[in-house]
Amino acid sequence: MIKNIYLLLFILSFTQVSFSQEIEFGEVSKEELSEKFYEKDSSANAVVLYKKTRTFYGANASSVELVTEVHERIKIYNKEGFDKATVTVNLFKSRSSKERIGKLKAYTYNLENNKIIETKLDKDQIFENEYSYNYKQVKFTMPNVKEGSVIDITYKITSPFVLSIDELRLQSDIPIKHIEAEVQTPDGYNFRTKTKGNISFFPQRSRKRSSALDRTMDILNYTLNDVPALKEEAFVDNINNYRAGVMFELISIVTPSINRYYAQNWGDVAKTIGSDDDYKNELDKTNSFDDALDALISDNQTEVDKMKSIFKYVKDNIQWNGIDGKYFYNGIRKTLKEKKGNVADINLTLVGMLRYAGIDANPLIISTKENSIPFFPTVDRLNYVLAYAVIDEEQYFLDATDEFSDVNVLPLKDYNWQGVLVDNNNMVWKKVAIREPEAGITQYMVNASVSEDGVLEGNLMSRHTNHKAYSFRNNYNSEDLDAYLTEKEEGLENIEISNYKAQNAETYEGFVSETYDFYKEEGADVINDKLYIAPMLFLKSAENPFKLDEREYPIDFGYPLKERYMVNISIPENYTVESSPEPLILKLPENLGLFQLSNKILGNKIQLSASVELNKALMGPETYVYLKEFFNQMINKQKEQVVLTKVK
Repeated sequence: MIKNIYLLLFILSFTQVSFSQEIEFGEVSKEELSEKFYEKDSSANAVVLYKKTRTFYGANASSVELVTEVHERIKIYNKEGFDKATVTVNLFKSRSSKERIGKLKAYTYNLENNKIIETKLDKDQIFENEYSYNYKQVKFTMPNVKEGSVIDITYKITSPFVLSIDELRLQSDIPIKHIEAEVQTPDGYNFRTKTKGNISFFPQRSRKRSSALDRTMDILNYTLNDVPALKEEAFVDNINNYRAGVMFELISIVTPSINRYYAQNWGDVAKTIGSDDDYKNELDKTNSFDDALDALISDNQTEVDKMKSIFKYVKDNIQWNGIDGKYFYNGIRKTLKEKKGNVADINLTLVGMLRYAGIDANPLIISTKENSIPFFPTVDRLNYVLAYAVIDEEQYFLDATDEFSDVNVLPLKDYNWQGVLVDNNNMVWKKVAIREPEAGITQYMVNASVSEDGVLEGNLMSRHTNHKAYSFRNNYNSEDLDAYLTEKEEGLENIEISNYKAQNAETYEGFVSETYDFYKEEGADVINDKLYIAPMLFLKSAENPFKLDEREYPIDFGYPLKERYMVNISIPENYTVESSPEPLILKLPENLGLFQLSNKILGNKIQLSASVELNKALMGPETYVYLKEFFNQMINKQKEQVVLTKVK
């Protein structure tokens, strides 16, 4: 079910039910303005004092509309909370229909000389821009915001997409003192609801007869008090997956005049998508590309070689226009002609080409990490399509939109839950687990020397494979070389890099490597007749990425990883090693990870060997306490120093 389903399904004449609020817009009190901090979270820079949303069905002269009214009041305690005075509203649009914002009123309130002073948001302070293909953005920053200000905002969103109710978000990145949300739906329009997040709450259900509609309304009311802030931390797939809220999906319309069922299960989802002409007919129209492929592939190639050749052809010849989607934007013929298209244009063209070459290939529909996890069978919340091939019972996942993706090396956004397979030819519609990526491996070899005055210099060589290579290539090619090296130097304790070379960094296949010379004037601490140097040099980790005492959502590293370090340090001839770090082996439970470090002293050389392994891309929140301590001990060990004493 897509948002622009014909409104003919919903021909009713709705009148708006009266809307009453416990807290009236514009009635800001001196107590609210005088408040200095939020007593339940004194670290909060701002707090939502009150928020109320109400979603219901209304009507204009010609059609039915879905209306959402919003009233939000925010208290700003200090300058760090000023960013909450900037408000963004995203409005969905399709080619023919769009959501609208109206009745926008907003004021900033300040307490000056014990008097409440209000400042109105003017229309010329409201800006609109085309945020993406499917969204327009309305954005404004409240005027005259100071420490202690209260901002009060109200507006209405009118949507023609009457069969799609947006997610209720009941938690913010700042605390909420009180939030209410009401959703009204007409009898016979059956929505599946799914609560999400780590806060327990339940709706109050009621029914109300509308004499004007001659229809009973089902009403859900959600009321929460003292909702804590949702605090983001490192290695989160999408923080919105863990935000307290409610998701809605229409599963059926059963009325005296309509009897229609939608996504009951994932098979229904796949069939619904597969019934679209893009999937039923367009994929097998090979006359758009048969000549190109006939020159590209041959009978003496293996199917795997054919797949790789076709994958490379698509990557080299079609550029992604930045638009997601599971349906064609241009179609195969226009995409090949213009050499540009959305995700579906590219990856469905890839599927069609693979089929032409005799490979068992089909579309796999997914929701990307940025889009959210689809918690229940849904068409609306799937936003992306991959090419999926099976050769000799081996699974291959391909995404040709990304410059540095490879076969079974997808952009990290693609590794989200499972995909929905649409195999119309064999009448197979089911879920398929996306293959977990292989470990990204990085190997470092460092040869260095330290002088009596603490100067460190030497050479580094590194080699990266799989997603480590993918990440390296993205970083390396995202800016010019001078900017890249400046950023690298700053990230490596301000070393000076020279004679830099990267190999195989501008293609997507195979490993990538780099070499460079380095110099650091204060590479070791000089105190009296002793030198202090951390043997992992500038490659040691700076800080523990895990800072919260507890964590309620999974840890997503993106891919398993292995990092290996070999460091050789030549010390001055007139120095001897007084002490060095003891060997250490750290293990996470259930073979989830490993850190080990050891060193040898051979004459005037220090030889360090270290490795870090994280063996699962995604770890549950129950592992957080172990991970935090693992990183803490690892970082402390990496900071330990070798002490060199001058021989007298």
